[in-house]
Amino acid sequence: MLDDEFRKPLGQDPNGLYITKAQLQFFLNRPKGAKEFIERTSNFLSYFYKCAVYNIIWDLMDKDPACAKIYWDPKQEKVAISFPLNGKVVQEFKDKNVEYLLQ
Repeated sequence: MLDDEFRKPLGQDPNGLYITKAQLQFFLNRPKGAKEFIERTSNFLSYFYKCAVYNIIWDLMDKDPACAKIYWDPKQEKVAISFPLNGKVVQEFKDKNVEYLLQ
């Protein structure tokens, strides 16, 4: 049951982007999270998009662990992601119409 909450999509948008039950619950636990979810605020939509990008990469890494790397960046104190600019991740972003800005 726990695996379903952490990896099973709640539903998908037309491009195949999704969040999981656990990801949605994390957002709903925020102050005003339920209100922002119901109103589909820019804060929620930004969170959805970040989760969707993470899920694309995670799903690809399930099939090919070498295609990307997800790790904790202790300097920035957040999750970091790395992948080749000419690899499977970028191709999947193109296929799903994801605009991933490098910062």
